[in-house]
Amino acid sequence: MMGNIRLIIMTESSKFSGKCVAGIDVDSGKWVRLVSDDEKTHGAIANRDLYYQNGGKCEVLDIVDVPIIEECGDDIQPENMLIDTSKYIRYVGRASLEDVLEIHPAEVRNDILGNRYSYISEQRVDTVGYSLALVEVQDLEIIQVEIPDGRLKTKVNFRYQGYSYSQMSVTDPRFYSVANGTIYDSAVLVVSIGTPYNEKYYKFVSGIYV
Repeated sequence: MMGNIRLIIMTESSKFSGKCVAGIDVDSGKWVRLVSDDEKTHGAIANRDLYYQNGGKCEVLDIVDVPIIEECGDDIQPENMLIDTSKYIRYVGRASLEDVLEIHPAEVRNDILGNRYSYISEQRVDTVGYSLALVEVQDLEIIQVEIPDGRLKTKVNFRYQGYSYSQMSVTDPRFYSVANGTIYDSAVLVVSIGTPYNEKYYKFVSGIYV
């Protein structure tokens, strides 16, 4: 048993029937992805486990103490830590994006998560070495795409390091209802590598800060 780790929560994005929750370790400035032992949801955090003992709900940019059982990262998602769901997470306070960037500045790389596409191949994904990125982008455009069952799927186009990225899926529920074609001059994004699908690991924009 590792004990508690103090995080600034950066994502509570959609993942199967629960949430993909990731944050910045206040002490080390490193990424942490919280995972459960639920294999059916690929480690998604159940919504019930995001409530404090007083009944309040954990929100993005909350500073929290999280009970951790062990580190459980692998070659693809080295940031993973197994949460102890028998205990409550504890609210400590609130942070701003500026607070986050002081601890963990926006990352500057040649590309995002291994290449300039919306996915990375199964053959190359374990060479990336990280699965979460905090990046500052320009010309962020919200796209609402109708899928075959009639629902809308939120995607984004943006520019990073002078290159265009297109049709990257959004799992930040705060932006599901933003109008199609909305453009932000600049934004800070959390981009994550998800679980495999058809021999590809798709990238998801799991947090948007504008």
